[in-house]
Amino acid sequence: GPASLARRYVDALEASATKSFGANLIHCMCHSTETLYRYRHGNQIRASDDYYPKRPESHTMHVVNVAYNSLLVGEIGVPDWDMFASLHEAAGLHAAARAVGGCPIYVSDTPGQHDGALLRKLVLPDGATLRANDVGRPTRDCLFADVTADAVSALKLWNSNGRPAVDNGGAGDGASACPPNAVLGAFNVQGSRWDFATHGTSVDAQAPPPVSALVRPSDAECLRPHPGPFAVWSHQGARLQLLHGPDACAHATLQHREWELFTIAPVHARGSVQWAPIGLVEMLNSGGAVVWTLLSRGSPDRGVAEARVSSRAAGRFVAYCRPRPKSVWREGAELGLPFAYDGATGVLTVQLDRASAQKPATLVVQW
Repeated sequence: GPASLARRYVDALEASATKSFGANLIHCMCHSTETLYRYRHGNQIRASDDYYPKRPESHTMHVVNVAYNSLLVGEIGVPDWDMFASLHEAAGLHAAARAVGGCPIYVSDTPGQHDGALLRKLVLPDGATLRANDVGRPTRDCLFADVTADAVSALKLWNSNGRPAVDNGGAGDGASACPPNAVLGAFNVQGSRWDFATHGTSVDAQAPPPVSALVRPSDAECLRPHPGPFAVWSHQGARLQLLHGPDACAHATLQHREWELFTIAPVHARGSVQWAPIGLVEMLNSGGAVVWTLLSRGSPDRGVAEARVSSRAAGRFVAYCRPRPKSVWREGAELGLPFAYDGATGVLTVQLDRASAQKPATLVVQW
């Protein structure tokens, strides 16, 4: 029957790809159940329709399709978001969605026609990306909202970043691993939707209205166990705000196709010292640059407290902290690093030079 035939086709396809390309295989046109449950060697699964650069109505639908398909596909393999062109009117929307999607990133640019500034927000100098830990999925309040046609709802996607540091000192020295941060994207994708009657895209006659997105730390499942407070960095707004609980809100008003990305980091405390690293804020997924971080009590020769954070690459590194630190060092260096501190917001800014571009750099912040 069809299931037996599909099994033979999939097994032959994967065997051929493994032999010729080392299992570097993207499964496309692959959502029928008789094939979806057969993949063993190629775990990258196309979760969207094709990317159509010349169909203006398709771009928001592309993001919506992957977001909701990832609820199923993400439990089976790695959802693939398809390519996009960086020099395109909807390129920012596609780039922001992929930054939170936890997916491979690739573009289909015409040679010589690239938006280098946008691509540098996704790709590090060594060619790697700040890929989030998991699969980007819709937040709970979006699961049953019609984000394409109800004229009020924003699509919100979440993912997690970072890993806890290993506390080799034990509880005796006061060291504690800070929890990971989250990336959360809000998108206005109103105006185009799938019409099940015509099996095509239906476009609203009127221009889609702006929508208001309320972003809470509890929208990210990985942050639900943490009571707060939380430091929240908005990429487009380039500002930091402090939310005192998991259900406190940050707000964004979005026009059609507009988006905002938020990095949400739980604030850790040791005595009077508060600490929450945000990451490389010039990247779309800022928190993806935080490899690990640790806050510990100080000692008579090291001050009140000491934070350590490993950054994936060079760039403008931002953290929330209080009070103003006494010094910032790069581990292994003899001289301290210059830094800026805004006492009104608690924003600490350090510029990491290109010597850190090829390997993680550990910063030491002392109070």
